[in-house]
Amino acid sequence: MTKLSTVILGATGLVGQRLQQRLEDHPLFEVVAISGSKSTVGKKYSQLEWRLEGKRPNFEITICNIDEIPDVDVAFSALPSDIAETIEPKLVGRGIHVFSNASTYRMTQGVPLVIPEINPDEMDGYSGHACATNCTVIPVAMPLSGLTKFGINSVKINTMQALSGAGWELLFDESALAGNVDRFIPGEEEKVLTELNYLLNLDCPISVSCNRVAEPDGHIVEVELELADIQDIDSIKDAMIIPRLELPSSPQHPVMIIDDVPNRDQHLWAGGEGLDAGMATVVGGIKVDGSSVTFTALSHNTVRGAAGGVILLAEFAAQLGYISK
Repeated sequence: MTKLSTVILGATGLVGQRLQQRLEDHPLFEVVAISGSKSTVGKKYSQLEWRLEGKRPNFEITICNIDEIPDVDVAFSALPSDIAETIEPKLVGRGIHVFSNASTYRMTQGVPLVIPEINPDEMDGYSGHACATNCTVIPVAMPLSGLTKFGINSVKINTMQALSGAGWELLFDESALAGNVDRFIPGEEEKVLTELNYLLNLDCPISVSCNRVAEPDGHIVEVELELADIQDIDSIKDAMIIPRLELPSSPQHPVMIIDDVPNRDQHLWAGGEGLDAGMATVVGGIKVDGSSVTFTALSHNTVRGAAGGVILLAEFAAQLGYISK
């Protein structure tokens, strides 16, 4: 199969570099261009500061200006929201398929907001532009989606979000890593609430408390819900399980159920090796008391919650036949 020519919009940010990392040897997409800010335009890719664990990909690419993107099949956007607002529609207008991790168009009619395992039918409205969700939505929505069949009367969510969710600067801030971090995340609670309702069509009270913590990677959520129908713990666990998609980035078990509460040291990279590493949501500490259900979930925020998730979405679009050479 001839690979789809691809541009990555983002040269030095964490999500942009995760995209670079995961697309280097991808079976469907071939990176032919990377755009960057003014300070990086004209530089060879090998000259950029590399901010992730693992080696830098071997792209023989010179960073281009955002206004000089070549004609390609696919664009993966890790742009800031204000820049995405103008650039992404221009690329779609040129016939380039845009898959975005930016928040700008997530709730825009005609731009599907999709988690392929949860609301695949939303892609019926696809016309060249689609968005992945907020990174914190993933560890909530993945285990919660299967429980909606029981009826949900209320949901309470408490998040513990890693430093990398705020960008690379905090990862290199010794004070933040030592615990001196502002726990408040402006606008995050509203984003989680809005996107969760959109994805799962919940018709119940939802409360969300979002908190930044001094951990490099991995978002952990504590969820408490009241069901309309009382279920035993085995029924709850069975309902949380999501089948694997036949896609390169899909892990064998999109939701991994464990007995204990998940932790970053053991479970951050759950899912497998290669493209499926870090793509699983790990759920544990599940407790059932009458109609009340509580659990804790973990997902890798810059992988499944960002770069890996938006690549999975593009793989899904290709599988559906929306993108072809």
